[in-house]
Amino acid sequence: MTTTIARPAVSPPAQVTKKRVVTPYLLLAPATVVVFATLLYPVGRMVALSFQRGNLGDLITRRTVWVGLDNYRAVLSDQVFWTVLPRTLGFAAVCVALTLVIATGCALLLQHASQWARVTLSVGMVIAWATPVLIGAVIFKWLFDAEFGVVNWLLTESGLCDCRHRSWLGDQWSAFAVLVSIVVWGAVPFAALSVYAGLLTVPPELGEAARVDGAGAIRIFRQITFPLLRPIYAILTVLSVIWDTKVFPQVWLTTKGGPYQGTVMLGVYIYQKGIVSSQFGVASTIAVLMTIMLVGLSWFYIRTMRQEAR
Repeated sequence: MTTTIARPAVSPPAQVTKKRVVTPYLLLAPATVVVFATLLYPVGRMVALSFQRGNLGDLITRRTVWVGLDNYRAVLSDQVFWTVLPRTLGFAAVCVALTLVIATGCALLLQHASQWARVTLSVGMVIAWATPVLIGAVIFKWLFDAEFGVVNWLLTESGLCDCRHRSWLGDQWSAFAVLVSIVVWGAVPFAALSVYAGLLTVPPELGEAARVDGAGAIRIFRQITFPLLRPIYAILTVLSVIWDTKVFPQVWLTTKGGPYQGTVMLGVYIYQKGIVSSQFGVASTIAVLMTIMLVGLSWFYIRTMRQEAR
């Protein structure tokens, strides 16, 4: 009969334990430095500048004049700010809704299309997604040009309307339609490919079982597909809200906030205050308020989605 003698557990040396504790922090240190240099430091400077006067004279003489909450009082009492804010939110809401609807349609088309059509559509969306924002804005401005625009020519030749010499950017609402087209065109590829990637993870057996029970395509998507893709839609919504609220180059290159300041959004308003008028303290204050608003909206939406998922 053999007797097994249990050996006492040997604890690792103190040096090995210390090394295991320190190693993760050393691996995270480079990424932490990059995040601090590219994100946290600029945000901190923006917040600090919002409490300073920050005009052109202060920057030239390198003076720091602290004004407390004066910039916030000036912005919150500015009628232009309260005109630009709802305009920006409405613009972002329209862009986000159209982006998600069109992206869902494109994703479903990719799922049911043939291989060559799927590859062609995917390549086209990737090219549109990779196109720089500046190039896209210039292309759309040319498409809707009053004299040589392709849109006016197509509408006139098709007999839908006599759109010769029609200035799409000369009216506030048509200018908004052009801006929405630019933003949605650039945002749909990323959203569509993300939704398509999510559709590939949905088990096809669920849809087949629902069809056997007599469910149609709309009901299957609403009751089976969408609940499974809810996290993807939550991420896309939050990102789209952030991107579309702080939109700037598309507006500035296309309308510069016109006609008659009718398409000025928060991004353009910050540029006008900071770069054009050299009121850097006021511009930083608007940027801080916009950041707080976006963080609040994102937190509220994610919290609501998590509660519905329970």
